[in-house]
Amino acid sequence: MRATVNAKEFSQALDKVSKVIKRSAIPIIEGVLVRIANGRCTLTATDLTTWLTAEIASEGDDLSFVLRRIKDTARACRHFNGRLTLETAESGSSKERRLLLAMSCEVREAKFHADLPEDYPGQEQGNLMGNFTANAERLLERVEHVKYMLRKPELRVSSSLSHVQFSANDIYALDGYRLAWDNDPELRFPMPFMALPEALEYLRFFGEKEVSLAFSPRYLQITDGAFTIQTRFEMMGMFNLDGAIPDRSTEEFYVSPKEFLKELAYLKEFIPATDKPYVYFSGGKLSMRVIGEGYSTVVQIDGESKIEFGFDLGNMIDALRQFRTESWVKVKVISSVAPIILETEGRSDRAMVLPVRMRAAAAA
Repeated sequence: MRATVNAKEFSQALDKVSKVIKRSAIPIIEGVLVRIANGRCTLTATDLTTWLTAEIASEGDDLSFVLRRIKDTARACRHFNGRLTLETAESGSSKERRLLLAMSCEVREAKFHADLPEDYPGQEQGNLMGNFTANAERLLERVEHVKYMLRKPELRVSSSLSHVQFSANDIYALDGYRLAWDNDPELRFPMPFMALPEALEYLRFFGEKEVSLAFSPRYLQITDGAFTIQTRFEMMGMFNLDGAIPDRSTEEFYVSPKEFLKELAYLKEFIPATDKPYVYFSGGKLSMRVIGEGYSTVVQIDGESKIEFGFDLGNMIDALRQFRTESWVKVKVISSVAPIILETEGRSDRAMVLPVRMRAAAAA
C-alpha cells in the first residue's frame, strides 16, 4: 500500500500533534496514528484526556498505521522535501502481524517498524451541540490571564481547583485562596464547563484564526477544519463566580505593580521554608515577621488607604504578575477580612486575593 503527501506539511502536522504525547504504561499511546483515506491524511495523538488531530491532503492508496519512534520519525521528516511517499508492508498473521513503514523522498529513505492502527484508542464520535465561534488568539489570551491560579490535577484535588472554568461571559480559575477571572461581553459560552489548562494551551496552533467550538456528551471540540483539539470537559462542581466577587468597595487606591513586586521580592528574601510568608499592609507600609525577626518596606500608593489587612506574600506576587506590564493597578478593599480585588483600566481580567487575619502589633 502506497500513498504520497507533502513532506513539509506532514512534518508540521507531526510536530503539532506529538506535543500531547506523554510517557505511558500503554506503549501505543506514545505513538501517532496516521490514517490515509479519500484523499486526506489524518494524524492523531493523545494522552487519553486530549486528542490532537491534523489533516493534510494525500494521494494514492488508503492505508493506516501507528508511528512508534516519534522523535526519529520527526527528525527524518525534517530532511524530506517535496513529495513524501509512505508505503506499508505487512507480515505475519493473527498476533504475529507486523507492519513495516518506508518513508522516501527523492534519494532519501527511512524505514521504521509501525504498530497496527486497530489497537490505537479512538476518539469519541457523537452528535455535537452548542456550536459557537471564537478568536483562538483572544481565547488563549484570556486563559493565560487566569490559569496561574490553578493547582495541579491530583486524585484528591477537586476539578474546580485544577480546571479553567467557563460560564456566560467569564473565564476564571481559583485554588481555594485566590481567584482570577476575565470577562468579555462579546463572547458568551452557551453552557458552563471546565477544561484542563494544558489542553487549552494548544489553541496557540490556530494563531489568529476564528475557530469553532462544540460539545459532545463528554468532550469539547475546537477546530478550524484542518487542526482539531478534542478534550474531556467537566460540568459538576463548578464555582459560583457571581456569588464570590464583592460588588462594592470601601477604599480604592493605585499602586505600581512593578514597584509593589520589587518590595515584595525584598521581603521574600527573608522567608525560611518552615515559616508562613504573611505580610501586613498599612497605608503603603509592608511589614513581616519571621522567627521573631521583623522586616518592613514601603510602597507608594495613590488614593485612600486606611484599612489595614494581611495577605499571603506568594499569592499577592502571583496576582500582581498578571498586571506586571501595566503602569498602575487599582486595589479595592472592603475591610480587613474581605477579599482584595486587583484590576486595571483597559483590561478585562481581574484578580482576587483572600486576606489573612493578622495582629497589627505582631506584624509591625
